[in-house]
Amino acid sequence: MVPVKLLILGTQNTGKTALCVRFITKRFIGEYDHKKEVTYRCSRVMDQETVELEILDICCKETPLASLESSIRWADGFLLLYSITQRLSFLEIPRLKKLIDQTKQSLVAPAVLVANKADMEIGREVTTEEGQTLAKELRCGFRELSVAEAVLVVEATVFQLIRLVLDQKRPLPDRRSYMLSVRHALTRKLIRSKTMQW
Repeated sequence: MVPVKLLILGTQNTGKTALCVRFITKRFIGEYDHKKEVTYRCSRVMDQETVELEILDICCKETPLASLESSIRWADGFLLLYSITQRLSFLEIPRLKKLIDQTKQSLVAPAVLVANKADMEIGREVTTEEGQTLAKELRCGFRELSVAEAVLVVEATVFQLIRLVLDQKRPLPDRRSYMLSVRHALTRKLIRSKTMQW
């Protein structure tokens, strides 16, 4: 089993808790009123590998900065959530991503920018193009979805982030040892072909 720890960040009323519950139970519950952090746990099989998943859902407004930084250090990957009907939630994302980069001291912390409430087109305040542009600037994946309507897209979004985390966790092959093994294989092949000629 591979442990993966995800942190979901965003302002209030963007659908963070609804997304977590939708992913884990496949059910949608529209209204939540929680003032404390909640950790959701489940396991999923991905690419023939069992992933032991923990998703931490915190209330950014209520959480002291030191506690928020501690949660960021704990996490392997980040879901940055905003609502397309709340421009202020969108404008908060760069600050959260900057805090992640500073706390993790990395520019490649696995993250996916999630634009929620795509079913509420009439109240839209943030365009899809704005979301895509911000995701490129912040070096994040991007998904626009409706937690209320699309359980499969919610799953695909979380799986996208898990894959980014797993790719970062897997060690890259040592280039020098790889080149040496290729050289030895070519040398063996060359010797074999020479001996066959004579």
